[in-house]
Amino acid sequence: MAAAVAGHAQTPTPLAVPARAAAKLEKVLKKTQDWVVTDKKPGLLPVEARPTVNRVLVQSTTEFLALIANNPTKESCLQILNSGLNELHPLVKTAGERQELALYYQNLLDIVGLPSSDGLLSAFVKRRPAAVGAKRPAKLGSR
Repeated sequence: MAAAVAGHAQTPTPLAVPARAAAKLEKVLKKTQDWVVTDKKPGLLPVEARPTVNRVLVQSTTEFLALIANNPTKESCLQILNSGLNELHPLVKTAGERQELALYYQNLLDIVGLPSSDGLLSAFVKRRPAAVGAKRPAKLGSR
């Protein structure tokens, strides 16, 4: 027990992946790749951010696809999710944009059978990335 506490080791939580998860992820991956090529993806994201956002979404989906073939755990899924959200954080400026991306990731979690993001998606939607060079808005009532 001392070794586990010293290393802060956690026992990984195995994830029971639904039978058709790989096929569903492949479908999502194909659609996501096509969004940049065909520009058919309507959305709230600014045009200049779309290629980078799409790259992150494709990367995350590809990582989930690879993961489900190799004894996935809840922790490994959350790690992929967290990594993708951290890359997207500086690219999205509004709550609507963040909500749209959170729905994409929620779909991935549903496909792989993970019932909860452990608050990662909620935290992502609530964040307000600061625009480069922008000043912080003054608090109401302060002068």
